[in-house]
Order: sequence, then C-alpha cells, then structure tokens
Amino acid sequence: MPEQSRRPPPAHLVGLLAFTSGCVDVVTLMAIGGAYTSIVTGNLVLVGRAVGTSSLGPALHVIMAVAGYGLGVGAGVRLRQLFARRAPDVPWPRSATQVLAVECGILAAVNIGWIGYSGAPPAAAVDVMIVAAAVSLGMQGAAARAIEGNPSTTYMTGALTELIEALAAGHRRPGNASAVIGLLALVVGATCGAVLVEHARAAALLPALASLVLVVVIKLRQHRAERQAAAAAAHPAS
Repeated sequence: MPEQSRRPPPAHLVGLLAFTSGCVDVVTLMAIGGAYTSIVTGNLVLVGRAVGTSSLGPALHVIMAVAGYGLGVGAGVRLRQLFARRAPDVPWPRSATQVLAVECGILAAVNIGWIGYSGAPPAAAVDVMIVAAAVSLGMQGAAARAIEGNPSTTYMTGALTELIEALAAGHRRPGNASAVIGLLALVVGATCGAVLVEHARAAALLPALASLVLVVVIKLRQHRAERQAAAAAAHPAS
C-alpha cells in the first residue's frame, strides 16, 4: 500500500498498548529479575556489560527476557497466520486482536502468580514470570506488525525516530499522533508501575493487564460491528 494512502493507526489504542509495555517493563526491571521485557536493545547492552565485567550472574535473567521476547514474536506471527482468514484488507485485522487476546491470557497468568506470591516470588517463579512477561510483550509486538502503519508499542525508539524525522522534514506523516501518544503513554505506564512497586507491590501489574484488556474489548466490538455492516451490505433487506 502506498505510504500516502495509509491511514494512521488509532492513537488511543496505540497509547494503551504502549502503557502496557511501560508498566510491565518497569515492574520486571525493578522487581522481577532486573531485566526489560520488551526493550531488547537495552537488554543486549546489559549482557555486554555483564560479559565485560565478568559478572555473568545478573545477565541470566536478561538472556531469559530476550529469549522470551523472541519466542513471543515467533508465536505471535504464527498465531496471526493461524487466525487470519480471507477478508478485505483492513487497517487493523481481527487476527491482530486475537493475538492480543492470547497475550491477555499470558499476562493474566503472570498477574495471578505475582499476586499469589504477594509481589515477592521465589527464584524459580521469577525465572518463569520474566520469560512469560517477555513472551506476552513479544506477542504484542507481533500483533502490531499486522496493523496498518506498523505502530510502535514496544519498540519506542522507532516511534521517536519517526517523529523526529517528520518534524525535521517539515511535514506531518500519518502515525505522528500515535507516536507522540505512544511515547507519553509508555512513560505514564512506567510511572504507574514504579509507584505501585513501591507502595502496592502486589497490584503492580494489574494496570498493564487492564489496559490490554480494554484494547481487546474495544477492537472485538469494532470487528463485530464491521462484520454486521458487511453482512447487511451483502444481503440488503428486500
């Protein structure tokens, strides 16, 4: 599709997904293994630091997070293909929403474990939870790749680069609004997660799950309305 015909992705939904990323990332960084779950570049730098300082112990959770994110992306792409059906080319395909719904299930399981341990899981549970959290955000990244405009919800360096490029070139591009809102929402999500880790530890991941569930509910309703409209257009009342 030519770039000029692209429609910008819905900025409020991109913001909600970025909020989820920011919240999960800061909780895992502060309290679940000390690694990011979606910022792979930052994790690779942490691995390099560990190798350079011969302190490999802290790098284990970082490696787990990177592996989990990769597994999540791969699983998300395969699920997208599995869920995809012959349908009109739409800006936000139903298959992307279905992948996000699976992500909801994984993030809900992480929340159950986190709350069950009152925000202080043992070492073995930390290993499982950081991988699961990274898998969930990897799936989110894979879902976003199917949305028109390829909005950044986990890879925010790309959003910042796109935004500055558009400003420097002196023109607006579709997606600028979603980039701005995504960047702001990421910070808000991280702030929310950090505050909860400090003051209500067991609830720290709940806002991330709530934000993700809201996106899925909104989009499933839209998909249903679109199907009903298409069916009515195909079989008009006589």
